[in-house]
Amino acid sequence: MAGAWVIGVDVGGSKVAAGLVDEEGRVHRRMSLPTPCVHGPPAVISLIADMCRELGNGAADRWLSVGVGSPGVVDPHSGTVTAATDTLPGWQGTDLAGDLAKAMGSRVVVGNDANAFALGEHLYGAGRGVSDVMYVTVGTSVGGALVLQDRLLTGAHHRAGELGHFPIFEAGHRVCSCGRAGHLETAASGPAIAAAYARLAGDGTPRDLREVAERARRGDAAAVTALTQGAEVLGRTLAGLAGVFDPRRVVVGGGVSQIGARYWTPLRDAFHNSALTVSPAVDIMPAALGDDAGIVGAAALTVHSLDMTRRNR
Repeated sequence: MAGAWVIGVDVGGSKVAAGLVDEEGRVHRRMSLPTPCVHGPPAVISLIADMCRELGNGAADRWLSVGVGSPGVVDPHSGTVTAATDTLPGWQGTDLAGDLAKAMGSRVVVGNDANAFALGEHLYGAGRGVSDVMYVTVGTSVGGALVLQDRLLTGAHHRAGELGHFPIFEAGHRVCSCGRAGHLETAASGPAIAAAYARLAGDGTPRDLREVAERARRGDAAAVTALTQGAEVLGRTLAGLAGVFDPRRVVVGGGVSQIGARYWTPLRDAFHNSALTVSPAVDIMPAALGDDAGIVGAAALTVHSLDMTRRNR
């Protein structure tokens, strides 16, 4: 990262992950701690500062700045969270860059977590060397980002790429985390797949995605159906969006994407069967950075204003 190391911080509703990242996108130190959501933004910022100090201890001459990937809509110029759901109570309106810079005494760059994921994969992962890519994260929520002509699109209100809130027929009237109904996230996210399994199994018992995936692996028909339906609705939606944005590649990451063939086979089939027949073939493939994607992506935020074409050569 311009010859210096960066601390990348991935903020989530359940955990904060951070690592010391070099200029080639390699993570040299990493740590993860539960997010103190119930204590509000000051407690989360204090935790991030403490983690950064610990990671930077002994490497003060190597690292120059902090990059943070945050849930919600983030103004990339000010580093302020302009809109957020209840995943992090009180997060909306938080001057994350300013408050963390005061606590750290160092340069801080903040961006949306899906944008961070996209930048990391574009510079160092599955999108490297490809100028036009649509990035998708599927986990507790569904996020997305667009890189066209090697430029991250943020939009007029910093909301470009909010794929999870794309309205779809299959979602019916299920209420999304944003408060509206009928969005992709209510049919394709991890909790949505788990809820679908509970409905199909007929007992209504909430289960997490890991249990559903394990039951599918053992041949549970309801679990297989829930995974297939979640994958197919995402695949069809991505095919339609690919017709709008014309990417060369679609990269899918997040916890749901790591389930394996029982997820990826119906996802790919639905994508290719729904794509425009007049369009050239578009690759759809898994993200390459694995569990480090959020950390590397957050670090990449500190250099995203650079010409990514030069960095992809």
